[in-house]
Amino acid sequence: HKLDYNRVVFIRQNQAAIDAGVFHNDVISLGNKNVFLFHEKAFENNNLMIDKLRELFKKDEFYFIEVLESKVSLKNAVLSYLFNSQLVLLENGKMLLIVPEECSKIKSVNDFINELVQKENPISGFKTVDLKESMLNGGGPACLRLKVVLNQNELDAVNKNVLYSIKLESKLVNWVNHHYRDRLCNDDLKDPDLFSEGLAALDELTQILKLGSIYKFQL
Repeated sequence: HKLDYNRVVFIRQNQAAIDAGVFHNDVISLGNKNVFLFHEKAFENNNLMIDKLRELFKKDEFYFIEVLESKVSLKNAVLSYLFNSQLVLLENGKMLLIVPEECSKIKSVNDFINELVQKENPISGFKTVDLKESMLNGGGPACLRLKVVLNQNELDAVNKNVLYSIKLESKLVNWVNHHYRDRLCNDDLKDPDLFSEGLAALDELTQILKLGSIYKFQL
């Protein structure tokens, strides 16, 4: 990814976490700016991770928030997707933790979050969101949290038709309602019409976003 290796830290993930179903590290840790929230069993050596990051960033105000197994078990961390949440920066410089509703339904996780926002750290509040559809399909809120920070020149170079607007949202909702089947069974997978419907949907989507002909079938 053309990363500067002087600003990259490689830390081994805890085998116990992997065995418990933590297939990606974003299910056991998350960070934003100078805050890093991680489970006690996130890495093979948490202290080494902290030392390396402190050396890399050289910031006095770096907050390492370790969630102890005694507070939130590894099992409940995975079930709730606590660490798969979003941590966003607010205009006042504080941070907001956006978590799936599952976090409020597991007492130990809910207790931890309420304690967290009361302590001395940039995380001043939290918000629960219904993400059942994403969770049931194998993804949590982290799957929605990818962000790319752009300067003005980079933003100006982006295709403006892919940037969010209420008008674009309306078009995309209509596109989904028109093209997505509301159910799919085994027999549908051998239906040639399903393939044709997929091509038609992609063709219309590229027109909505004004991407041009980017698929081979469009050339």
